[in-house]
Amino acid sequence: MKKLIVGCFCLAALASCNVKNSDEYKNLKAENDSLMQIVGQSNTELAEMNSLINDIEENFKQIREAEKFLTIESKNKGEMSNDTKTRVKDNFEMINEILKKNKADIDKLNQRLKSSSGQNAGLKATIERLNTELVERANTISELQASLATRDEQIASLQTDVLSLTENVETLSSQTAEQAAKIKEQDKELNTAYYMFGTSKELKEAKVVSGGFLASPKILKESIEKSKFIKVDIRDTQSIPLYDKKAKLLSDHPGDSYTLDKDAKGNVVIKITDYKRFWSISKFLIVQVG
Repeated sequence: MKKLIVGCFCLAALASCNVKNSDEYKNLKAENDSLMQIVGQSNTELAEMNSLINDIEENFKQIREAEKFLTIESKNKGEMSNDTKTRVKDNFEMINEILKKNKADIDKLNQRLKSSSGQNAGLKATIERLNTELVERANTISELQASLATRDEQIASLQTDVLSLTENVETLSSQTAEQAAKIKEQDKELNTAYYMFGTSKELKEAKVVSGGFLASPKILKESIEKSKFIKVDIRDTQSIPLYDKKAKLLSDHPGDSYTLDKDAKGNVVIKITDYKRFWSISKFLIVQVG
């Protein structure tokens, strides 16, 4: 948006200088038009997703209203009247169709999320909440159908549809669990870093660095093996003891994101003051000691 404002300002400046026919003006105008198109497209997609979410929410509200009637009937005793049977049957069929539609719409939101170029935590949380609601509603309907089936054979005949719906819910639950596990694993990987410390000789033997003595040590990035490093979660790692009185960081890490302190024995300890910045350049920390 900031770029768009600057583009518009520059256009006005060029126009005031009567250079509308210049190549600079034409190029800037083309860029400005392109930015306007991107903004318009983003707003349209956002409006469509909000509309879809509102429809799903309204459908769930309709299901909850129908559940109230079915819950009351499930607690009644004796044979149902023909009118009640028809209402119960119609409610089950309506709910079944709405749940199918909501599932399809939630799938559309998932596709939008996957195709999004950036991380949309808000949309992801909304989809998870809607998935949970879908599972809860389907399970409730299954239980009500089983309860009402004891009062009427016609209601019992709906079992096939409800079982089919339950299978869909189980599949959805499995997919949701798999997705949650995948997201958790990705989150773990994003917050995983590796470190190694040793003398110049030890680091060379581990094929982590080359050079030394007259030449400055050089990190051999292409030969780095994660299995040789100590793995840590960067969110939980505030300090790294090096068990030596001298230490030098060979890998790149912003100088204002850590300090080199000493423990009670005079050994160097890396104190990480800003873990996000510290690991922003490299997830591999290599330290030469001694």
